[in-house]
Amino acid sequence: MIRVCVVEDEADLNQLMRFYLQKEGYSVISCKSLMEAQAQLHSDISAWVIDIMLPDGNGLDILKALKAKNIHTPVIIISAKGDRFDRVIGFELGCDDYIAKPFLPAELVFRVNKLFQHKPVKAENKTNMIPLGPYELNLSQRVLLDHGEKVEITSREFDILLFFLRHKGQAISREQLLHAVWSDEYFGNDRIVDNYIKNIRRKLPLLVIETVYGYGYRYNQ
Repeated sequence: MIRVCVVEDEADLNQLMRFYLQKEGYSVISCKSLMEAQAQLHSDISAWVIDIMLPDGNGLDILKALKAKNIHTPVIIISAKGDRFDRVIGFELGCDDYIAKPFLPAELVFRVNKLFQHKPVKAENKTNMIPLGPYELNLSQRVLLDHGEKVEITSREFDILLFFLRHKGQAISREQLLHAVWSDEYFGNDRIVDNYIKNIRRKLPLLVIETVYGYGYRYNQ
């Protein structure tokens, strides 16, 4: 079962988030402070949903700690509506998505689902399967398979792989990837692309993505 750690100090909102995620089928660990969240850093958690403003510190410290320990668990940050600075800092630190308060519980569920492409894989659906090196992409269900077994990748990682596949053999700049995958949702440093490529290489060790130094990357497998 996919385990989601919700870090939110507002008791009512925390309970609401937990209820809707559990209703969707997730196992939820609830934290109401930075200290409680830090105690879960070594737990088997599939994704984090972290409010930035916590009573005993900044939620971004959890994101920093995860990255410092080379833990590549997907992270969604929550912050006050319109606070672009928090949003940019979160993305630069390596978060996968952002939700502005106030938000509907359905939006949270949608964004968590999007992290994992929360859909069953139908083995008989072969028409949408495209080879990607030794792996396969299922375009209709947006999943990646390794010899029939689903590999957990985020939605943006899938979009990056698909972009490489559609531009096989071409040198792709970081700016091109940002525009194609993030569109206008990101305003920070383009080096965030490097973090995603690092994660992809870790999850898909048999996939060859070449580094074009000083420019970007090339897929030619």
